[in-house]
Order: sequence, then structure tokens, then C-alpha cells
Amino acid sequence: MFIASEKNRNRFCLDLIMLLCFSVVVVLPMYFNGIPDGNDLSQHYQFAQTYKAAIADGTIYPGWSAPSNMGFGDVGIRFYPPFAYYVLVAAESVTGNWYDASLITFCFWFYLSGIGVYLWTREYFLPNASLLAAVCYIAAPYHVNQIFNAFTYAEFAAAAILPFWFLFVTRVCRYGRTHDVLLLALSYALLVLTHLPMTVIGSICLLCFSIFALNKKNLFRGSLRLAVSVGLGLLASSFYWLRMATELNFVSVATSRFRSVAYDFHSNFLAAFLYVSPSDYDERSLWFSDLMLLMTACLFLPVLLLVLHRWKRDEIQVLKAPIATLCLSVFFATPLSLPIWEHFVALQQTQFPWRWLAVITLMGSFLVAASQTHLIEAFRSNRRPIAILAVGLIVACFVFTGTQVIKPAIYIQRADFIKRIDTLEGGKSYDCWWPVWSREQAFDNSARAAAENRDVAVNSWNSDNRTFTVSPGVATELRIGSFYYPYWKAKLNDLPVAVGKDENGAILIPLTEEKAVIRLTFDEPQYVRIANIASLVTLILIFLSFCIININRRCPLR
Repeated sequence: MFIASEKNRNRFCLDLIMLLCFSVVVVLPMYFNGIPDGNDLSQHYQFAQTYKAAIADGTIYPGWSAPSNMGFGDVGIRFYPPFAYYVLVAAESVTGNWYDASLITFCFWFYLSGIGVYLWTREYFLPNASLLAAVCYIAAPYHVNQIFNAFTYAEFAAAAILPFWFLFVTRVCRYGRTHDVLLLALSYALLVLTHLPMTVIGSICLLCFSIFALNKKNLFRGSLRLAVSVGLGLLASSFYWLRMATELNFVSVATSRFRSVAYDFHSNFLAAFLYVSPSDYDERSLWFSDLMLLMTACLFLPVLLLVLHRWKRDEIQVLKAPIATLCLSVFFATPLSLPIWEHFVALQQTQFPWRWLAVITLMGSFLVAASQTHLIEAFRSNRRPIAILAVGLIVACFVFTGTQVIKPAIYIQRADFIKRIDTLEGGKSYDCWWPVWSREQAFDNSARAAAENRDVAVNSWNSDNRTFTVSPGVATELRIGSFYYPYWKAKLNDLPVAVGKDENGAILIPLTEEKAVIRLTFDEPQYVRIANIASLVTLILIFLSFCIININRRCPLR
């Protein structure tokens, strides 16, 4: 471990402080101008409010977003990973408002991403090189654009966790230590619980990186350790992905409507000018993604060209894995990989091939660290003009981030932001997170419960448990102001009764002529409960394993 001596520890702490300061500087424009707006902003904060309300009611992980759509609810939280929202809710509980919570949260993710890159590159290079790589990753155009323009908050958070994957894969491949296997499992689970498209992309890159990073003399054991890490990570996150994977047919986002036009991977490649019409390329600002790719390449391509022929054999050995992963990412981000996209559904569901820019940025930052020493040497040789050009292009990349990503962002001032967020909790959500049978016309009748020619009293209305009393009268149906989902179960006078839906997707419960006491509950299937237990047990085992490892370190057998 590189943090051994007091001198190294002091340098490590200093570098962490510098990364924190740099992260604050990147977020500082939000402090003065407001929170950046984006197409997905409302969705992300509505999810966060759902988790906040559920936690306040004593539910750690809710299964139904009850307040959304004027109380009709949606199922977005069953399909969108939760971890990024727990972080945002935690910050809100400390600050008391979503504005300051956002500033703290965004700074946290920038900082965490820098720490991940620093620790990863520090496995190979000196502190100055690692610090430079971390700064490059924090300020890279695509990483900053994720939150300042696109407001893809969950993907932005995933980009902060991704470096830790490669850190712990590196350590598992090099050392094979148990605690690194456990840390890789934990980081794998966290990425699954943060952003699924980035998990798919990252897993492909992880496989590529591992192939080149594994010690060929210990290939079987190294592969087994990596497989165990992934398996533990999947078990730890199974409480989320199992119900998501088994219910995709129930949600609108999985329908062909949301895999076409702007969501179709065919029209979202980098270098799309080779593939789409000029008008589409311009109208959808696909040119900006290509420009970000070009500026990201400015981080590392000139330096690679400058020093490639001077690298020693052991240095080339170190660079094989990141360079291979970089090339793979560029391949999958461009139309060159179209035949593969056409045949793999998991890739298609990531929707946007330009998401691979996250990995391109990460690998580029690593290569900057690898080239730092050679760049300094070039300044002392007759290659100084080329070195100046290389540094100038790196600076140009940072200038691009400031002038073309941060400055043009559309900001929402504090008062307007807080007002907007306060209206989201019970407001209309994106229809992609509605059950497939739901229609907007259901909102025309906003009553929580109604039955023709009969009096209905709502005794209780919680997110997953509701009771009603209906007066005697003609046999009819009780309409509940909530979208139907197969896991809603009802009892009429303590006897199970079928739960149906009307033409707009609202819940219908048949009534007899007698007085009725209805209990409606959202009942998760048995396999979801088993997955919850499996995740909890796995996390406990990982925690206990860490404790045992630390105890053995402090009290070695003599």
C-alpha cells in the first residue's frame, strides 16, 4: 500500500484536500447562478421526494411511488436504481432544503470521482501524476456535462463510482487479497444500484480490462476472484435488480415507444454525421457529443504521440489494459459497432452509445497520469515545442469545459428552484414510469375512492396499505384513485377479492350489495422477499469479513 510512511500520509491528505477544493471550484458556478436545468431534473427530484416520504413513514425501500400523479402513483422507483437518491435525501435531511442539498451532493460526487481516479492511478504512478489524472477526470467535458447540461444525475453519480471498479479490479489482479475482492463486490453492487446503463457499459469494459490486467501465471485464481466479486455484488444488489428484471413488461419505458426516435440507439452514436441526416445531426445537437469526444481526446492523444516511442516494456505492460479498454469504448460509441448493437438487447437498452464517453474519459485520465513524467522530460529536451502543444491542448480541454459546458448552462435561481421542487411530489410524473395500461384520462376523476350510488369513506391511505368503508347498496365496483399493478391485493370483509382495472388503468374492486370494509395492500411476491433477505445477508457477510480481516491484521498469530 502506497500510504506507508508519515510523509506519504501527509502527501495523501494534502492531495485529498486539493481535490476537494477543485471539486468545490467546479460546483461554485451553481452557488452563484443556481442549479442547472435539464430534461431529467424533475424526474430525479420526484424520485428523491418519494424516497424521502417513504423513509419518513418508516419504509426504507418503497415499492410504490404513491404521491406521484395526484396520488395515482407510478412504478419508476421499481425500475430506476435507488442509491443516488439516498445520497441526495441524506444531504436534504442535513441542510433542510433541496437547493443546498444539491450543491453538497454534486460536490460530493465530483470529489468521490476524483478520489477514485487518484487511488486507481496511484497504484501505478507517483502522486503528482495521479493528482493530475484526478483533476482531468473531474473537469473533463463529458463528466461536467452530465450534471451541468444534460442533468443525467444518476449517470453522473455512477461516473463517480466507476473508477473504484477499476481500482479494485487492479488490486485483485495484482495482489489477490480477500478485502480487495470484497471491496470490488461492494463497488459493483453500488454501481448496479446507481445506474443500469453504466453498469452494462462498465461490465463490458471490466471484462476487457481484466483480460489484459490478469497475471497469466495465476489466470485461473485471478478469474475466480473476479467472478466471486461480481457474484457477491449481484447478490448484494438483488433486492433491486430482481424485481426490475422480472417486471419490465409492466412498465411503459420498456415498450417500443421509448426505444424509438430520440431514444433509438441507431441515432445516438458518436461520429453520427457518418450515419444520420445533417438536419437530425444539427437539431439534436449530436455535434456537441462529437465535440466533447474531440476535446476529451485532447487530454491524452498529443501526450501519447509525444512519448509512445520512449515507453519502456514494463510501462507498456501497465498500459495494455487501459488502452485496450479505451479502444473498445471508442468502438462501441461509434457506428463501427452497429452490427453488435443490433444483436444484443442489453446494449440496446442503454439507448445512447455516447454514454461510452464516460469510460473514454476515465481511460484518458489514466493515460494522462502515465504520460506525466515523460511530458516533463520532453520540456527539457528538443521536443519542448511538442510538449508545449500537448499541455496547451489539455488546458484547451479545461477551457472548453468552462466556456462551452458550464457557462452556457441554464440555471434555476434558489427561490425558483425550491418552488419548482416543492410542486413535484404530487405532480405528474414522466409517463415512461407508468404501468403500460395506464392512461392520462384517469386523472379526470381524482377522487380517492368512489362507487356509483354508494357512500365511500376512506379510513386510511398509506403508500402500500389503504382501507375503505362502503355503505350497503346496489352491486357495483369501487374505483380507487390509484393505478393498477398486479401486486395490489384486496380483501372485502376479510375475504380475498379480485383486483381489476378500468379502461384508464385505475383500480377496480367488485362490491356486493352488503356493507363492505375493503383493505387494499401492495404485496410483494415471495421471490422479492427472498432477494431482500439475500441482499441483507450478503452485506452482513461482507461487513463481518472486513471486521475479521482487520482483527487478524491487528492481532496476527505468532
